[in-house]
This record gives sequence, structure tokens and C-alpha cells, in this order.
Amino acid sequence: MRFLRKRMPYLALLGALPCLSGVHAQNTAEGAPPSNTQALPSTATGFDGQDGASYWGLGIGIAAHGLPYKGFGTRVSPVPYAFYDSRWVSFIGTALDLKAWQGDGFTFSLRTKFSLFDGYSHSDATIFHGMADRNGALWYGPHVGWHHGQFSISTDYLFSSRGQQGSVSFERGFDFGRWRIAPHVGFEYMNRKYVDYYYGVRPGEATSTRPVYDGKSTVNATAGVSATWRLDARQSIRGDIGVTRFGTGITDSPLVGKKTAPGVMVGYVYRFK
Repeated sequence: MRFLRKRMPYLALLGALPCLSGVHAQNTAEGAPPSNTQALPSTATGFDGQDGASYWGLGIGIAAHGLPYKGFGTRVSPVPYAFYDSRWVSFIGTALDLKAWQGDGFTFSLRTKFSLFDGYSHSDATIFHGMADRNGALWYGPHVGWHHGQFSISTDYLFSSRGQQGSVSFERGFDFGRWRIAPHVGFEYMNRKYVDYYYGVRPGEATSTRPVYDGKSTVNATAGVSATWRLDARQSIRGDIGVTRFGTGITDSPLVGKKTAPGVMVGYVYRFK
């Protein structure tokens, strides 16, 4: 299996690594759900640290995801995973949150993340031949999370040299013994500069079958459901299935051949503390 640098679809989780953020959040007590679970796309691990404790752990997963670009089917990728969460700091995957304020179910953070899977190489597919590579970027901006019982909302708005992106997601959990089922929906906004960089075609890259395309801002919509099985107080196995519908700013690109893409992910997490 060749490792690909393509941008991974949202999978209703804004990426495969954040998908795992809720896995160990169910482990505060064996068979008992926590009262402070964060929304899945948040880098918060579900332990907000208000009791002064910190938590960390490791995990591994595998993700199968569709890509919107022409010439691509489903791609399967391993997902190594590490996290740390305390009262003021959360780290998960390639994202870091500095928590500026917490209270009444709200968490306000300053978020930094590196988009490891964004972009492509000109050699990744025929449609990219003759094009310059598109690379990942360092993103930063505010994040706000809110939870009440089993319902949670997560939103952020991030900036980088590649453009701007924002997201909002909603989740409602239902507990059945050691199991937790959580439907979720979300929306992801990308401004014109972002879409132009990753999905646009520059004049020097245009051909008879790949016309010039100037990106335009767009919104992707996602929906899915996750299932978490709490093995004990420290271990969980989680699965997630979702689908992304890409906005017209992306689907109008001559590089893109799909309007929707499915995704499936399963992972194991062990929490050391």
C-alpha cells in the first residue's frame, strides 16, 4: 500500500486522528459514561482536567476513506495516535489546544495543528501530471467546545498561509451498558484561497482536458455515527462510519470527479492515566 499525502475527507470527524479523541473519553469509570465528553472533532480528549488531573495514552487505528479527486477510489491508511489532556493543555495527533477559559460546560482554546494529510504530489495521479505539488500547512485559531450531558458542540476557525477554514459539529451520545452510540453531523467551511490552492488549476498547469479553475469558497457537509466499546477503565475500541458531501467550490474543479465520499475508521486506545 502506497502512503498518500492527499487531504482526507472529513469522515464526519474532520480527519481520522481527531476521530479517536472520543475513544478513551468513555473510560473515566468502567462501564460508566463521563459527564464531560467533548465533541469528537475537538482536540480535547473528553477529560477537561477541571479536577486538576492530567491524562495521556496511545492508540492505533485504521481508516478507509474516499477522496474527491479523479482517478482515486478508497484508500486505506494506518492511524498511529497519541494524546495528552490536562486542565490547560490538550494534545492529540497533530493538534495542540491551549485552554484559555473553562466553565459551565464551555471550553475556549487557542488551537494549533499541522495538516499532515493535506495536498498531493504531481506523481500521485494522472490528473496531477504537470502540476505543482500542494503541501500541508500549519493552522492556528480559536476553538470553542460546549457540552451538556450527552450532547456536545465543537467549532473552530483556523488561519494559515493556505487560506482559512472553519468547522462546526454536533454529537448526541446514547449509552447502553459498556457501549456508546453517537450520531454526529458537521459542516466545514473553506474560503476561496484554500479551495484555490488545493483544488484550483493555475494558467501554467492548464491543458485541453484540465482547464484553468479559480477556487471559490465552499461548505462540506458530513454525517455519521460512531460506536465505542469500553473494555475496561483504561481501554476502548471505537468504530466510526460517515459520509461527506463536498461543496460546489470543490466539485466544480476539473480535478474532482466525486460529489460524496464515504469513510470508515476503527481504532484501539489505551489510557495510561
